[in-house]
Amino acid sequence: MSETEAGRQVMVNYIIHFAHHVQWPIEAFTGTGGPFRFCIIGEGSMREPLWARLKHQSIDGRRPLVETLEPGELRRARDCQVLLMQALPRVDQLEMIGAMQYFPVLTISDSPRFAAVGGMVEFAGSGAQVSLRLNQTMLERAELKTGTSLFRLARHMP
Repeated sequence: MSETEAGRQVMVNYIIHFAHHVQWPIEAFTGTGGPFRFCIIGEGSMREPLWARLKHQSIDGRRPLVETLEPGELRRARDCQVLLMQALPRVDQLEMIGAMQYFPVLTISDSPRFAAVGGMVEFAGSGAQVSLRLNQTMLERAELKTGTSLFRLARHMP
């Protein structure tokens, strides 16, 4: 397995861990049987490995969906539970972060300084040596509650 594949697998593992250990407000979902949406925006190769791990799972009794969005699809992005932003131009990334800040959407990226500019979870490092940076202020603003297991894994931003 290459360093890139190893890093991708570590990120997929973390994303699934987040889905099981973050609590979303009930209004974040479309009805009691609505899906748990993982949305990916930008250039990247996370869709297939994420779907390969999720297709036979459920998240709190909900079937997972992995969707690809285009930059600017703010309305669709607000219906996601997890929004993974990959290789987006900084201006598009900042627009998405601003549009999501009061919605219960967990924003994730491996872009440098993502948590510092308002994203919720930043993957830092590379390969299997990935670490996390959390922006607790933005998590609270979106009314997302994190378990203690997530906090033990991460470094916190103010």
